[in-house]
Amino acid sequence: MWSKAPLEILCILSDLVGWFSCQDDFADEDCENPETLEQLIRGAYNSAFTANTLDRRPLAAALADIIRRAARLMPPLWKERVGEQYLNYLLPCATALMHRTHNTQPGIDGFQSLWQNAGGFQVCLEFTYMVQNIQLPSSLYYSQPWQELRSLALNLFKAVNDLLSFRIMENPDDDIYNLLTHLRHTQGYSSAQAAREVSQRIELWANQFATAQARLPERLASAGYDELAQEQLVTCAQALHEQLLGNAAWHLAVERYREIRFKG
Repeated sequence: MWSKAPLEILCILSDLVGWFSCQDDFADEDCENPETLEQLIRGAYNSAFTANTLDRRPLAAALADIIRRAARLMPPLWKERVGEQYLNYLLPCATALMHRTHNTQPGIDGFQSLWQNAGGFQVCLEFTYMVQNIQLPSSLYYSQPWQELRSLALNLFKAVNDLLSFRIMENPDDDIYNLLTHLRHTQGYSSAQAAREVSQRIELWANQFATAQARLPERLASAGYDELAQEQLVTCAQALHEQLLGNAAWHLAVERYREIRFKG
């Protein structure tokens, strides 16, 4: 996903992806106690993003190490933004656990924002700036053109993951924030219908992303941003584009995504 990263940064990034795989396994499969889950995620946050380093459990210590190595390369504000995105991961994890506990599924209201943050991709996006050696000022980071592009990227990251991971799970209903599962329960779709719908959404979002990326310089210029600001966002937008391609290619290349466990 970060094809232009130098070796030092690539090692940090690979550790980050591996770390999220470990936390995902815990949050999705192994944890049955919401207090334990919240303590783990908050403990990892405190160790990595605050001065509180008392939690030395492996997941907390590992994230703290990754953030410490990465933060040496970026201004302090970058670390704060990553921390905010990581905390956004708590609510989807905790609500998914409660749905699994009570054998329920989330409704339509509020689903989109929880769905976007359920996979941890929003944290990975913050490392894009480190790879590009760009620290976006707040006026750019929170600008409407950039937030729209970022939201489309998150939609695509999640949707591709959901589509390609659905059939490798023995019971995909356990993945509360899989979009196919959501469509089956809220719209009454069959698995095949849900897969077609998600595929169509991926195509739509990909086209919207391409259009937004192409129009980015024009929109920024009309909003009064100077050439440096335009260049920074164009660079970051291209990096997002490469991440999207790399993420899809990874899913298609990894052997386990060819397995079929769910026959429904």
